[in-house]
Amino acid sequence: MNNKVVTIVFIALCLLLLLSVGGTFWDGSLDLLLHNSGSWKFPKTLFIFWMGMSQAGVLLSAFLLIMKVKIHRRTSLLLELSSLCSLVVAIALAMLCSNSIKIDSGVYSIGIVGFISLLFFVTHLVAADSAEDLALCKELAKIRRPLAWIILPTVFWVVSSFALGFAQFENSVWQGSFFPVNVVACVFYMGLANSIILLSFENYYNRMIGRFLMLCSWFMSLLFLWLILLKGGGSFASFIFACAIPQLLFFEVVRENLWGRLLVVLSILFGILLKCDFVVNHNDYHFFANANFANASLMFAGGTLFVALFFGVRFLLSRFFENDEILMGEESGNSDGEVPDVEEKKYYSPFSAPEFKVVRLPVLCGVLAAVTYGYFSSDWITLAGPFGAYVSCLLVCLQPFVHLGVKRRRGNRK
Repeated sequence: MNNKVVTIVFIALCLLLLLSVGGTFWDGSLDLLLHNSGSWKFPKTLFIFWMGMSQAGVLLSAFLLIMKVKIHRRTSLLLELSSLCSLVVAIALAMLCSNSIKIDSGVYSIGIVGFISLLFFVTHLVAADSAEDLALCKELAKIRRPLAWIILPTVFWVVSSFALGFAQFENSVWQGSFFPVNVVACVFYMGLANSIILLSFENYYNRMIGRFLMLCSWFMSLLFLWLILLKGGGSFASFIFACAIPQLLFFEVVRENLWGRLLVVLSILFGILLKCDFVVNHNDYHFFANANFANASLMFAGGTLFVALFFGVRFLLSRFFENDEILMGEESGNSDGEVPDVEEKKYYSPFSAPEFKVVRLPVLCGVLAAVTYGYFSSDWITLAGPFGAYVSCLLVCLQPFVHLGVKRRRGNRK
């Protein structure tokens, strides 16, 4: 980790926060910070943005693991840690601006995914800490991808239900089955941009992620243009920052320069923020027309809190991150503490694969837990799926320790 750059960024964010808070006295927007009556919509914009960030890291990490991409432990841990820190920022924002942000069952489902993400993150840490324990590493290697198989559809479920709930109660323009697809695509896009930023602080640049980001920018460009030209519900400003500016990565002078890459990916995140503001207000230029220092204060406060949380935890857990393993896609080999499995190259029918054997009993218990929860609750449509996934992930995480305990007991009897 480049401690000098991190310190400079944190100090710069703190100074911008202080200047923006001081500016609220100048433009008269201090009353929004002190006495928010509920008419201030920018907190809802930031809340949606940070909720998306809380899903982006774990979604990308699980997706790459399912696709069997050789991923460096540092990359996966950074992504999952960023999701947890973003969720904390979203919760703090909801508590600070409770008059503007209403908490519903969709938000609770994202909290459940937060617990699942924490389990996923802890299993990585345990694997990193037990690299010399071959037996434990083998057991953890068996549950790594099954956990990702449970997490990935759960994130899709939660993001889609959150988007549909917002469309139903907040903005009727976004009602329709296409809106969740739009939201999931934006979340995945945010995860790619965020990974490049986080790896930049580690003094690394992964060209595979960069190429993947370019590919996604083309897809997002088509999606945004479809919304703007055919549906009449898109944001031109968001398209420029999130889709047009990233095409600068075609030029090597931008792509291979640290500050050039950072400006491009920050432009993507700013474009998604404009997209969130458009979803809340349905006004293409509402963000710029209603800009004030209160909005800037809230925006810099969220960024400062995220940097403080992320790099604070990153420093405390530095021994898990600092290693000499490969970066994702740079060369072939095993990473994340995984133990090579010679049976991985064999073909298995879907219901006899080792991963299916790991998840079948936990998923069955999760389904039963979801049905039981749905029977006693009125919010079963939104929360039953995430609750069942949480039970399944918890049981999957317990399997390695149960297997090791059984093996040790058998060894002691002999």
